[in-house]
Amino acid sequence: MTLDMERITELRAHFDAGRYEAVITRLSGTPPTMPEEWRLLGMAYLWSGRFPEAELPLLRASELGDLEARVEYGNLLRLQGRFAEAIRHFETIAPGLSGELALRALRWWGTAEFQAGRVEEGLERCERAWRGYLAAGTDEQIGRVTQTVAQMHVKVGDLVRARHLYREALRLLPVGRTPIGRLSALIGLANVQVLTGDFAGARATLAQGWEALGDTDALTPRAYLLTVEAELHHLTGDRAAHLRTLQDLRAIVETTHDFELLTWTATRLADLYSRQGEHARALETLHDLAPDPAHPAVTLARGLLLRRRGNHAQAAEALTRALESPGLGEHGRVRALLHLADAQASLGDEAASLGTFRQALTALVSARDRMLYRPDLQELASLVQRARLDPDLAPEVQLVLEKLAFPGTGGGEAAPAPLYLRVHTLGRAEVERAGERVPFSLEGSVLTLAYLALHPGQTRRELEAAIYPDRDPKTAGDYFRAVFRELRVRLGPGVLHMEGNAKQPRYRLGPEVHVELDVTELRSALEAGDLARALALYRGPFLPGLRMESEWADDLREELRVLLTLELKGRLGRAREEGDLRRALLLANELLRIDPYDVGVLEVRVEIARQVATPQELARYVVELHRMRS
Repeated sequence: MTLDMERITELRAHFDAGRYEAVITRLSGTPPTMPEEWRLLGMAYLWSGRFPEAELPLLRASELGDLEARVEYGNLLRLQGRFAEAIRHFETIAPGLSGELALRALRWWGTAEFQAGRVEEGLERCERAWRGYLAAGTDEQIGRVTQTVAQMHVKVGDLVRARHLYREALRLLPVGRTPIGRLSALIGLANVQVLTGDFAGARATLAQGWEALGDTDALTPRAYLLTVEAELHHLTGDRAAHLRTLQDLRAIVETTHDFELLTWTATRLADLYSRQGEHARALETLHDLAPDPAHPAVTLARGLLLRRRGNHAQAAEALTRALESPGLGEHGRVRALLHLADAQASLGDEAASLGTFRQALTALVSARDRMLYRPDLQELASLVQRARLDPDLAPEVQLVLEKLAFPGTGGGEAAPAPLYLRVHTLGRAEVERAGERVPFSLEGSVLTLAYLALHPGQTRRELEAAIYPDRDPKTAGDYFRAVFRELRVRLGPGVLHMEGNAKQPRYRLGPEVHVELDVTELRSALEAGDLARALALYRGPFLPGLRMESEWADDLREELRVLLTLELKGRLGRAREEGDLRRALLLANELLRIDPYDVGVLEVRVEIARQVATPQELARYVVELHRMRS
C-alpha cells in the first residue's frame, strides 16, 4: 500500500467514526493533493457543521471529477438555505450519476424541494430514494434515508408513520459506527414523543442521544438535540431551562450557519422574549439571527410579536401573509390561525374571528401533536372562552381542552399519560412500549389487543364469539378475565376502557392508547400499491404458532396471505408480459417465501430461471420443484 493510500485509509477511518476534527487537523497539516482528500476535508467540515469552510474543498474535489463531492456540494447548498441553487444543481448532475450516488442525490434533491415549500414533490422524490435503498442498499444506508422520510412525515403531521419510521431507522443503524445517522433518528423520535406529549419517553430518548453524541465532535446533532430539549422545556413550563437551552443553541447556530436551525432558533428565541414582555429584544433577535426575513416562519413570528404589542391590524396582515405561504407547515398554520383569530377579535370583527378559530379547531381536533399548542391556548384564554360560549364551537373546544388537561375543563386531575404501543403480529407475537418489549404469559393477550385495535366497542360475549366460538361460555369467560387482568397489569389500568351497560359493558382501548398495528399498516401499504413496504412488514403469517383455536385468527391469517400473494402474482404476471424476467424471478421467490408449497409458482420459477438464472440457481429450483411433486 502506497503512502497516499495509507493516508486516505486513515482519513476514511476517522470520518466513518465521526472524528471530523481529526480529518480536518490531518489535512490542515499536510494539504490535500487528490480529489478524495479534498472531498473528505469538505465533508468533514460539512458534517461537523462548519458549512462556510466546506464549500471550497467540495468545489475543488468536484472540479477534479469527484462525483460524490458534487452530490455533497448540493447538500451543502441545501443546508445553507440556498434551495433554488441546490435544486438546479441536482437537476444538472443527476443524469451523470448511478448506483448509491444517484439515490443520495435524489434524497437531498427531494429534501431541498420539501424545504423550499414543494412538499409533495420533495416527499415523493425522497420516497423514491428510500425505495431504491430498500432494494439495493445496506442497512445503514436504508436507516439514514428512512429517518429523512420520517422527518418529512413529522412536518406534514403524520406522527404515527414518522414514529414507526424512526424506530425502524434505529433498528437498522448500527451503534458505535457512523453515529450521525443514529443520532438523527434518536433526535427525530424524541421530537415525535415531545409533540405527542410523551415527555417521559422523550427524556429517555434524549438521554440516549446525549450518550451517542460522545462518539462524534459534530456540532449539528448537538444543536438538534438542543431544539428538542428546548421544546420539551417550553411545553413543561420550565421557562428558565427553556431560555438557557435556546441561548446554548444560539451559540452553535451562529457558528454552523445551518439555515433551518438559524430560522428555528431565531423564531423561538424571539417568541420567548416576546412572551416575557421584552418586545424590543424579541424584534432585535429576529432581525439579527433569522437568515431570511421573508421566510414564512419569520413572518409568523413577526405577527405574534406585533399582536402581543397591541398592533392588531399589522399583526393580522403579517399572519395572513404567513398563511398564504406554501412553506409554513401545518404547525405554523394552526398557530397563525389561532393568533389571527385573536387579532380579529381585538379589531372588533367577531364573525371573522370565530370563523378563523373554527379552522384552527378543525385541525386541533384531529392533530396528533395537539400538545404543542397548549401554550398558545393558555395565552389566548379570552379567545378560547369566547369560543366555549359559542354553541357551534363549544363541544369541539371542550374536547380539545380535555385532551390537553386544560385548567377548568374537568375535575382538576391531570390527564392520563399517553400510552404508545407497537403490536407485532406478523411472524411473531410481540408488544413494544417506548421501544421496550413487554412480556405476556397468555398468548390471548396479544390476540385480544390486536382484535380490540381493529374492532373496538365489543362486549365480552361478542369477543368470545368472535375469537373463541368453540369454547364453552364459562371457560371463555374465565380466560378473558385473565387476559384483561394481564393487559392491565402489564400495560397499565388505562389500556382498557369500558362503556355502556355496567352488566354487559363494551370494551375498547383507552382514549390515550395509541397502537401501531402491523396488520393495519400492511393493509394500507397494499392499498397504496407499496409492495416493498408490504413485504417488509410481512415477516410471516398472523400470530404463527397460536396454540388456541381461534376462527378469527385463522380467517385473518388467510386473508392477509391471499391479499399479499394476489398482489405479488399480479406484479409477476406484468413483469413477464413486459419481458422483465429478472424482476419476475425475484417476485416468484417472494411468493414462495409466503407460500412455499405453491406448485404453480414453483413451476413458473423454473420456467423463468431457464432463461435468466445461473446454472446453480436453476438446479436448486428444479430440485425444490421435484421435491414438492414427489
